[in-house]
Amino acid sequence: MTDVHSADDASLRTIRMFPDYADTVLWISMPIDYEDTGLSEWLVAELEAWEQSYYDSLDSDFEWVTATAERTYTEEGVRLARFVAAEVGPQFVVEFSSHEVSAETVHMRSEHSAENPKAEAAFTRLFDEAEAEKREAEERRRNNPGGSWIAYAPLSGTVFDPNQGLGAQQEHEEDRS
Repeated sequence: MTDVHSADDASLRTIRMFPDYADTVLWISMPIDYEDTGLSEWLVAELEAWEQSYYDSLDSDFEWVTATAERTYTEEGVRLARFVAAEVGPQFVVEFSSHEVSAETVHMRSEHSAENPKAEAAFTRLFDEAEAEKREAEERRRNNPGGSWIAYAPLSGTVFDPNQGLGAQQEHEEDRS
């Protein structure tokens, strides 16, 4: 296992690891559901426990309850980053930035083939999908110069187009009723 700098190899795909109230600590461009990762059950359980311990170690002002809790969070994050890196293999870098003020960002990369081929394949697929979505978005921007932005809420199906104005938006919503 090596601690690498993110600029060492631009072809490596970076998995970011941090808690942020998303029911996962694993991120690419968006949070990644554990069920989509292929990681071993024991590692997922460890990541979930680490995330919960983070929330339990903060007071109502989001400050650490003790310096020990802060250090423990960082040490456990580094340990778990090593395990994630080992499972996914050398084509991925696992980045962990602690919230501990004195801690540096850690980049872990396995020097050996993936210990968990299922996780390696899952993250390869996740990155391929994210890159395809990015290419599609760039293509839409290129093919729609001067176009407008809209917001889409997939759970409700609501589309908001700020260029329509409030009256047009209400009419659109009434048409769906």
